[in-house]
Amino acid sequence: MTDQTPWEQIQRKLRNPNEPEDESLKSWLSENDDNQGILDDLQVIYSISGNIPEPFTAEKKLAWQKIKARISYQEKNHRYVKLLFRIAASFLLIALGVGAGYLMQRPDQAFTEVYSPYGHKTMVILPDSSQVWLNGNSKLRYKTNFKSLRYVELTGEGMFKVTKLSHRLFTVKSKDVKVEVYGTTFNLKSYPEDYSSEVALVEGSVGLFHNDQLIKKMVPGEAVMYNLRENKLSHSNFNVKQITSWRTDELVIENEPIENVIKYLERWYGVEITLDKSLQDNSKLSFKVKTESLTELLSIINHITPITYELDGKQVKLSKQQNLKSIKQ
Repeated sequence: MTDQTPWEQIQRKLRNPNEPEDESLKSWLSENDDNQGILDDLQVIYSISGNIPEPFTAEKKLAWQKIKARISYQEKNHRYVKLLFRIAASFLLIALGVGAGYLMQRPDQAFTEVYSPYGHKTMVILPDSSQVWLNGNSKLRYKTNFKSLRYVELTGEGMFKVTKLSHRLFTVKSKDVKVEVYGTTFNLKSYPEDYSSEVALVEGSVGLFHNDQLIKKMVPGEAVMYNLRENKLSHSNFNVKQITSWRTDELVIENEPIENVIKYLERWYGVEITLDKSLQDNSKLSFKVKTESLTELLSIINHITPITYELDGKQVKLSKQQNLKSIKQ
């Protein structure tokens, strides 16, 4: 059976997603829903790997070889590689016409997940060309088929630059709030262990919802925090530039309680910090971090509030300074 897949047109579409679709590509997509699923999976592979997938043949072994040739094994990105293989496997099942049970799922019910580990920042290009930057220990889950609905779920912190499509709403759902936009740039922080969610709007406009009820229509330069425990919304004393600075590899702390600072540092450096009760005194810190190592930063903090610290691999213990600071090698 001759492969009628318009590979040249597909590759052109991946490189230039905003250009009108070629007539032959439109015809191919209209043949059945599986073809749209194939294109969506190719867009996912391209957005994550940056490589244009080559045409597949119906030979399973050769197809796998071509997929694996596009993926480099790196130990520090183990989860990232596993994700690519899951995506590649789903595409291979479609391309080879096997795995009927998997293909029984409707395309609009398929999701893709991207995880950014502690101490890392990850950029994701969605199928509609929207860009998302994930902070450390953050996960983005989104509908693979953006044709029907632009819907993503965020656990952690992400900065979104959403492609404007006036006829297609873009929705971001976190643990306790939902953000609805058409085209804009904003930052959403919503970690499971935090008591509140924080939204900072850089440009455009967004609607902030809780339980599908609109609680705030935001304007550029505004930052709000929603406290789920108290069902309270606050939008004072927030600095949008400070909130979004992590995206440009700069951590800005301004008058933050030391308990909050610890959370920032854990995600920034990829460590686990234990805070002694002696330091839980409501003291607040202000500083900036760009290229400083963790040891250098702890020395800076020591000048602000005297501390002693112990480093043991990824474990860090902080307490009030009594003797000279010690470092366990």
